[in-house]
Amino acid sequence: MTVADGAERRAIPWEPELERAMSRFSVKEAHDLLHGLFRPRMRIYWTDFLLSVTVGAVAFWAVDPLGGFSVLGVLAFLVSVFAVFRCFAFIHEIAHFRKKQAFGPFRLGWNVLFGIPMMIPIFMYECHGEHHNRKLYGTPQDAEYLPLARMAPSNVVGLLITPLVLPFFGPYRFGIVTPLSWCVPKVREYLYRNLSALKIDFDYRGRQPTAEEKWSWRLQEFLCLAWIAAAAVLLSTGTVPIARLVQWYALFVAVAFVNSLRLLAAHRYIGDEDEMSIVEQMMDTVNHPRARVLGELWAPVGLRLHALHHLMPGLPYHNYPVAHARLMAGLPEDSAYRLTESPGLFPSLRRLWSACRAHQRAGTLLDRTSPEGARA
Repeated sequence: MTVADGAERRAIPWEPELERAMSRFSVKEAHDLLHGLFRPRMRIYWTDFLLSVTVGAVAFWAVDPLGGFSVLGVLAFLVSVFAVFRCFAFIHEIAHFRKKQAFGPFRLGWNVLFGIPMMIPIFMYECHGEHHNRKLYGTPQDAEYLPLARMAPSNVVGLLITPLVLPFFGPYRFGIVTPLSWCVPKVREYLYRNLSALKIDFDYRGRQPTAEEKWSWRLQEFLCLAWIAAAAVLLSTGTVPIARLVQWYALFVAVAFVNSLRLLAAHRYIGDEDEMSIVEQMMDTVNHPRARVLGELWAPVGLRLHALHHLMPGLPYHNYPVAHARLMAGLPEDSAYRLTESPGLFPSLRRLWSACRAHQRAGTLLDRTSPEGARA
């Protein structure tokens, strides 16, 4: 299977070296090298997640007794940020393995222990399948993609400052709009179209729940509302000091900011808003294999090998290092897979910023408000 399998080549501005390598790449050859690595081991998932939750909760609690602005207090806060971010990253694995029966209890446990308290219930990531769909990846129907390399640098800046307001989204969505939607059908339609997906493309429009999903989504919404109400009571009675609310806001902002950095480094974002083949998706995505320690902080649960993930989305995260090693050993020296590598987070960010600036200087920025730029 090559890049041309099942799809006509388009005018994506691939570099000549990438273009040649893509034409020779075989997905089947890569898949055959990974035989036996596609079964998720639930013991690893549970151990990793429960340890992350415990570390995050203890570190968050320890900030106050250690002194919020002391060296130890700041260190505890940073530990809580990266532990919570690791917990959040498991939503990605759940989205990919939600049809596996063994993932049912893990999905429920993640939602109860983390998703509901953080007001990011699992149903808000049901849109992730579109990010791996050959016909939807990189198009306006992909909630997690913008052609940033063809857009103004201000769009990159926008994604980095958005975390400042994200902590208010959950209380607004679940504490205000959700109960209102129970009484006003038009508000319910607005809720699902605009406020029910984790996305970076704010023009993306979500879908209504299916008949099977309806009551599950509403139960998750109700539990988030109940959590907000309980938190409000605890804060208003002084049981939980306001300082903890401020700390939670700082935690949420920090986690969202790290995730924004990760998202910006995860792709080249050079798509033309048309569909891409599997190989094109892989080449539009970035691996960070050298960042083994720091990478687990800013791109945990397999996310640092993101090109590998887009090539083989059925791989469980705990097998990514072995899978990457097999591909590097078994694929040819001139394999396109090797060209997905970046030396680190900041080189990837610099490459994206340089691409934005180059399009800006050339006057070829994509205007998504025009009919050509926003094919919704």
